[in-house]
Formats: sequence, C-alpha cells, structure tokens
Amino acid sequence: MFTLKRSSAAIAFLALLITQNIFAKRYVNAKDHEVDIYMNEYTESEVDGDNLKVLTWNMYKGDMPSWSRDYVRLARGMDILLLQELYLSPDMLFTFFGDVGRGYHMAASFIDTKKLDVPSGVGIASYAKPVNAFWQRSHYKEPFIRTPKMALFNEFAIKDYDKTLMTVTIHAINFVSARKLKHMLVEIEKVLAKHDGPIVYAGDFNTWSKKKTRYMKESIKRLGMDEVHFAKDGRMKTFGKVLDYVFVKGFNVNKSIVYGDVEGSDHKAMEVHLSLKRD
Repeated sequence: MFTLKRSSAAIAFLALLITQNIFAKRYVNAKDHEVDIYMNEYTESEVDGDNLKVLTWNMYKGDMPSWSRDYVRLARGMDILLLQELYLSPDMLFTFFGDVGRGYHMAASFIDTKKLDVPSGVGIASYAKPVNAFWQRSHYKEPFIRTPKMALFNEFAIKDYDKTLMTVTIHAINFVSARKLKHMLVEIEKVLAKHDGPIVYAGDFNTWSKKKTRYMKESIKRLGMDEVHFAKDGRMKTFGKVLDYVFVKGFNVNKSIVYGDVEGSDHKAMEVHLSLKRD
C-alpha cells in the first residue's frame, strides 16, 4: 500500500512537471521592448472631467461567440475603456481597428507561440491621447504558465483643469498566495500615491479570498480612494467574492451599471459616469 501511494505521488508530480513545461514553452513572457503595442490614431487631446464615461471589462480573450458584437455596443459613447485579457487574434484586431477615432494602448504580458505569436495583456483605449503612459509588471508569476500579470497607466490632460487624470487598468496575479497579490497592489499603490490629481483605478483584482479582498481594500483606503457601488450588482464572483472593481479619487459618481446580461465574456462589463469634484 505504501509503495502504491508513493508511485501515485511520483506519477502525479511527473505529470505536473510535464504540464508546467508544456505551458512554459507555449506562453513566452513579453520582453520589455515587446510590451507596448499601439493601435489606431487618437483624435483628441484632453478628456472632459465634468462628463467622463468609463467602461472596464475583462474580455476573456474575446473567446465568446458574441464578444465582438457586445464590445462594439458597450464601447459606444465611452471616453475611456480600461480592459483586461486582450488577445490580439485576427478577430480582436479587426474589431479594434474598426473603432475609428479611438487609440488603443496595450501592455502585453505574454506571447502565445501556439497561436501565431498572439500577444495577450491589458489595455486602455480612448479618444484623447495620453500625456504619459507606462506599465508595471508583477514581480511574481502565475504557476504552471509562469507568466506575470500587468498594470497599465495612462495619464490624460483634463479640459479646463490644471491637474491630470491618472487611469489604471489591472489584471491582478491569480492562483497565488494573498501575500503575492499584496505585493503587486502595493507596487501600484506607490505609483498612485505620487499622483496629484484625480484617479480611476479598475479591473480584475482576482480577490477571491477574504485576505486578498482585505489587502486590496486596505490599499485603496491608504490612497484615499472611493469604491464605486452598483445598485444591481451582477459582477462575477469566485468563492462568493467579487473580482472586478472600480475605484475613483476626486470624482463624483453619477451613474454606475453592471451589464449582467452580456455574455461576451465570463466577466461582466462595468460602466461608470463621473464628474470632477472641483475645489
């Protein structure tokens, strides 16, 4: 009996190593010079802080049949799109390139070598051209596939306002300890703490445990940001915990919507309408 247990454990361990090796060969981490990807042309120079419409959505790599149709509908009229799980397959590229007038900035996490070297990561799309843009890669990597997660920062000039807007889209590291998620959140927090102006911080935080949720909310509290609440909350949950959030600083929240009926992804898109808290 003891020998059988040892053999089973050995086989399981070997299978784990083989699986990890397969994933590692398929998903190649994007090198620094491969991270930034730009698509389309920006057509404006600033955002309207008194009437700002923002959508955030983890798009499940556009893998659902209705994704493109849903995306076009959801994106219509939005000033800024904070996106996760971009996957630049021909279908997704075609959809983005058809969104004329809005520029796209993607921060690639990894390259899928089995799918025509398709990059995947997070992105921000807007009519206004950012005055500053940069990304931050998680220190820790996902198990098995051994890829990091990304946060992308775009900073915008605001019409008739002397401060800039900082926007952040995050796809937080998953399947790791709360301590490793906390590290990623704290590194983002260090950047946002230095910004003197309004902030919109949104995305998939992968907060599927009490401790992970607590670490996230502690970080948000230190930043002096407000959580956007939704009257009819149909956001995706794992183990009963919400994964997707929107946080703001320096804004009034005039409207908030969760598109619970949209099936273009396993996550649900969230839309918020904001106006500046002017001094």
